Amino acid sequence: MKKITAILIFVLFTINLIGQSINVSDKLILTKLTDKTYIHTCQNNNGLVFINGDKALIVSTPDSDMETQNLIDWVINDQKADIVGYVIDRWHPDAMEGLDIVHKNQIETYSNKLTQQITEDKGLPVPKNGFDTKLGILVGNDSVICHYLGESHTKDGIVVWIPNEKILFGGNGIRNYNGWIGNIADANLNDWSETAKQVKNHYGSAEIVVPGHGKHGGAELIDYTIDLYQDKNTAIEIIEFLKTPDFDDNNFLTVQAESDSTEKELRILTNAKVTVQDSTKYVEIESPLIKYQPDKKRIDSESGRVIIYDKTLEGGKIRTDVQYKKLILIKIDDSVGLRVILKGIE
Repeated sequence: MKKITAILIFVLFTINLIGQSINVSDKLILTKLTDKTYIHTCQNNNGLVFINGDKALIVSTPDSDMETQNLIDWVINDQKADIVGYVIDRWHPDAMEGLDIVHKNQIETYSNKLTQQITEDKGLPVPKNGFDTKLGILVGNDSVICHYLGESHTKDGIVVWIPNEKILFGGNGIRNYNGWIGNIADANLNDWSETAKQVKNHYGSAEIVVPGHGKHGGAELIDYTIDLYQDKNTAIEIIEFLKTPDFDDNNFLTVQAESDSTEKELRILTNAKVTVQDSTKYVEIESPLIKYQPDKKRIDSESGRVIIYDKTLEGGKIRTDVQYKKLILIKIDDSVGLRVILKGIE
């Protein structure tokens, strides 16, 4: 009887630990998913830690050198585990800012070969080991699968699958329920839904799905992402400006607004009409609330009407005239210029 009672106490204690948080530092938090797997979160950026006996694998770095070292120290010193590898799931800073620190700790790093190519081209630290489509990494006696299934949030993003745990790290290719667009400067919005379908085909049996940002969930997050980028009731029309506008504010943005205020470098416009133009397009946005980030040349609006005129056509004919539930206008790069993204088109 004493032995059974001791076992029950141990089981209940273990169950209670699942889902609890561990504060590694003021900014770095671990959430225990299973006996072997944790989410590491720093400033809403998620990654994964898998510890199998005395071996460990980490996916995605925190977005600072200090927190990356704190995470490594926790695995080695607190968990007494040898880190057999560090997976970089995409090239963005919120996934690989601490890569230099990982290399200084002489830990093997792995990524898609596209990530290696992009980081090298941009003069960033480069992961040491690359793969084309799929890679298995042995962690103790379990294999962890890294898989590239197509373009989505970035050109190079991968998912990471732990079969025996039934846990999928979706990275920024899988969205949480509050995640709509976020940083889409490098996204392939046209292919995103199809890539998410491939993720579902391979890993739809996942019991836990961890997105790159926000709350984890189940396989329903994969379906949510698929619908987000294909359903016209919730999703997106993309209008790209093919020539770079003059980004002098006097030419870029013209404002008529009932009120115009600034909060922490964010310009808040109420009951506003905003016009934006380049050499080929002229955009009018009318909305009860418009937020403008001057440093990023980005406009966000929760609802309103947008009219886009094509100045290359005779009389500057209307190309688009719709009501929307969400709008983002953002600078992409010098070859594209601006992109207008609409959600909930009527």
